Amino acid sequence: MNELLKKYIKGDRIIWYVILLLSVFSCLVVYSATGNLAFKHQDGNSVYYLFRHAKFLILGIGIIVMVHHIDYKWFARFATVFLYFSIVLLVITAISGVSLNQASRWLTVPVVGISFQPSELAKLALMMYIAKVLAQYQANDRTADEAFKPIMLHVAIVCGLIFKDDFSTAALIGLTSWLVMMIGRVSFRYLFSTVAAVVLFVMVVLWLSDYVPFLHRASTWKGRIERFVGDEEKGGQELDSSADYQSQRSQIAIATGGVFMGRGPGNSQQRYFLPHPYSDFVYAIIIEEWGILIGGFLIMFAYLILLFRAGVIVRASSRTFPAFLVIGLSTLLVVQAFINMGVAVGVLPVTGQPLPLVSMGGTSTLFTCLAFGAILSVSRNNLEEKELAVQPEKE
Repeated sequence: MNELLKKYIKGDRIIWYVILLLSVFSCLVVYSATGNLAFKHQDGNSVYYLFRHAKFLILGIGIIVMVHHIDYKWFARFATVFLYFSIVLLVITAISGVSLNQASRWLTVPVVGISFQPSELAKLALMMYIAKVLAQYQANDRTADEAFKPIMLHVAIVCGLIFKDDFSTAALIGLTSWLVMMIGRVSFRYLFSTVAAVVLFVMVVLWLSDYVPFLHRASTWKGRIERFVGDEEKGGQELDSSADYQSQRSQIAIATGGVFMGRGPGNSQQRYFLPHPYSDFVYAIIIEEWGILIGGFLIMFAYLILLFRAGVIVRASSRTFPAFLVIGLSTLLVVQAFINMGVAVGVLPVTGQPLPLVSMGGTSTLFTCLAFGAILSVSRNNLEEKELAVQPEKE
């Protein structure tokens, strides 16, 4: 068994342990948080959603195993193709996507009838493209600033196609792209000019939201921000009709969870009141049932360990593309995780970002696993290069 694992499971072992930890916690919390959902839609079959989620996790881990055996050079070769394919899907979704919560975010594949979020593919494809372009402009005769225009053009296209219906995902993509460009030595003059332009653009959109029907979702963002700022001014001292219901319930779950064990696995009370306790607010359920130390900090440290190990992989990389690829994908996962946790604890306005590899959701789980697979592909390659470099010395 050990030899079989060594044959098929390669790359950074600590990242594999992080994947295992998050997957186990995911199954435990999804089983608990979907109890109410099961009584509403599955006649009380409480294991239905657990099996459904476990199926996606098993498929996702299979994707990790398969992808991490692919040479990362293929990601560079097809990065542009993946990006433009995802842009086409985003355009189709904007025109005829399946409506969910008054937003067209889902695309249904004809014949098979499977629905997925093209924005998940676009996130990964864009990170691969940014890594490829930054790597091309790291040579001595070129500057990283030359990479700014092609990168920002495609970031603007992807975010522009997403933001109307899913502002939080567009913001996540934009922020991660900005961070990767900063690490890629793009001039601060360009980066901060971009920040100013984006802030101005968002302010104009929010102002127009009351007058332009096309921007109906912007009024929702505006309301969430206003309620969040209002709660901050009150210091969170009272619960009233003007405060955000989801954020209130999430903070109640965290407060009743306590520091150590919490209510215990399967004993959450706020799962009956929180909308989407198995996805958007799964972190609050984890803390309520497992406590801040055992549940909250353990999950948070798992993502921090992922970021640290990604840094180890980057330092071990002998080429720039795999280094930027790991930076982009790991930053994307960790930033998304901290946005989800920040919303749960009340330090950020309510968004719809799932907790990577923990929240229930087929599309999110599979594309998260694809990102892990690409990161481990670079790690596997680094280890193999190291082994090859050591072999001649032994001979």
